[in-house]
Amino acid sequence: MIMLAKSLTLLALFLATANAAALPYRRFQVRTAADNSTDSMPPSTAPSNATGGCSATSSWQFDSTNHANITSGDRSFLVHLPANYDPKTPHALVVSFHGFKANGKKQELITGLSEKGLTLNGKGIVAVFPNGQFGPGKNGNQSIRAWQGAPYSPPGVDDIAFTQQMVQQLSDNLCLDSNRFYASGKSNGGGFTNLLACTPATASLFAAFAPVSAALYAGANPTNCSPGRPVPIINFHGLADKIIPFDGQAADRENRTEYATPNITQYREAWAQRNGCSTSAPARVASANGPKIGFRRARRTTTAVVNGFTVKGLGHSWPGTAGLDGGVTDFNATTANILPFFDMHAMGDLSS
Repeated sequence: MIMLAKSLTLLALFLATANAAALPYRRFQVRTAADNSTDSMPPSTAPSNATGGCSATSSWQFDSTNHANITSGDRSFLVHLPANYDPKTPHALVVSFHGFKANGKKQELITGLSEKGLTLNGKGIVAVFPNGQFGPGKNGNQSIRAWQGAPYSPPGVDDIAFTQQMVQQLSDNLCLDSNRFYASGKSNGGGFTNLLACTPATASLFAAFAPVSAALYAGANPTNCSPGRPVPIINFHGLADKIIPFDGQAADRENRTEYATPNITQYREAWAQRNGCSTSAPARVASANGPKIGFRRARRTTTAVVNGFTVKGLGHSWPGTAGLDGGVTDFNATTANILPFFDMHAMGDLSS
């Protein structure tokens, strides 16, 4: 009987490995929802919570493509309104932070968050792409945009405070649903998104977070991460990422230890534990209607979900079918995964 059990275990491992080799990405999913046969939750039914902009008149001017570049002091951000924007109807807000050396306009391009027809809670999305401050760069002699939490971040810049102030400005000038504010970002912007999720003031501002190919240096992934509530978070990382390796690194190619990054699986496990999820839930094979290999679940409430997508063959990119960020995948992370995930979560649902 012992030999039979061992044989069955080896067979199961072989089949799982064979399936993994044939399909483009694996999913790590630790959830607080009750276990069921699907890998999704229904959209949130939390009521909308209108911001002050729903009853105010804004001086912001938008061009023919529904864009406006807003400057506040020495900071700026790009705003895109959906074609069906109604100044009296609360809309969801998605803020997306660019990577090192990039800017808000590039982040808009690679994410596709301004594309026509995208909705959350049945309404068009207000998408915002902030610009990081210019900092010294990785060599100390450059002027390159970056976000807080990285070794190359502009010294003395409080991007968390900037984010709070920006969201307040948006709330005062646009008709938004404060129960449906969401944060996403790529690379350095993904690391900053994680820092926002770790910070109580912003963990209670945004309903869910999506760090993609995140640069999780110590400053962006603090060991004392204490969001103050269970945080829904969805994460994507490529196995072929040479900038921020999936398995982590003790130092960068120039042996700088301040560029150490964690193993991504361990990073996901840490969020699962932080959210009160069980990390020993069994993996199961997903249905054959998509390129999913497996996911894991845990049970607590419906408020804290940790989704992790491990993308085979993907480098340091935002997963997409159009190759707008240097890599092509057979799924579009924005439309297939991130927005549906956001739609499942609203602040009106959440409690610690």
